[in-house]
Amino acid sequence: MALRSDAYYRQLVESELRAAGVNEPPVSLEAVAAHLGVPVRSIPLPLWFTAALIYEDGLPAVLLNASRPMLVRQVGLGHVLGHILVVLDDPEATFPRDREDKHRIADMLADEFVTPGYLVRDQAQKWFNDYRYLAGLFGVPESRMFEAMRDLGLIKSRGVVWDY
Repeated sequence: MALRSDAYYRQLVESELRAAGVNEPPVSLEAVAAHLGVPVRSIPLPLWFTAALIYEDGLPAVLLNASRPMLVRQVGLGHVLGHILVVLDDPEATFPRDREDKHRIADMLADEFVTPGYLVRDQAQKWFNDYRYLAGLFGVPESRMFEAMRDLGLIKSRGVVWDY
């Protein structure tokens, strides 16, 4: 498997979201899964379970725990879709089998699916970097949006970056 940067993987998510027609928050990961041709099966399961990649007739599908809160389900679905994107992008890649490094990439992709940089930047400019309002738009906690905006350089630990 070729070595790729975090920026490369973030761009991979952005390309997929744009191809799936995601132009405004909140991001519908179910629509992204449908665009990829991956069915999502949501059923109530024990609370320790979030999401898994399963196979139906030899093709990938996602099993999602309907008993978990919405944000947890979205992050879990984003994680599994991240694994799928990595495999679709690199013919030599395989689905992880207890390899921590592959889960780190999938976790990063899940974060990007839930708060995609290009959408956060766009909405932050429209709403004057109001991370509280943006958190509601994206359906994430305020702390998560603050962190996403800080990572994008839109907000500092002690104030907003006003560049417009």
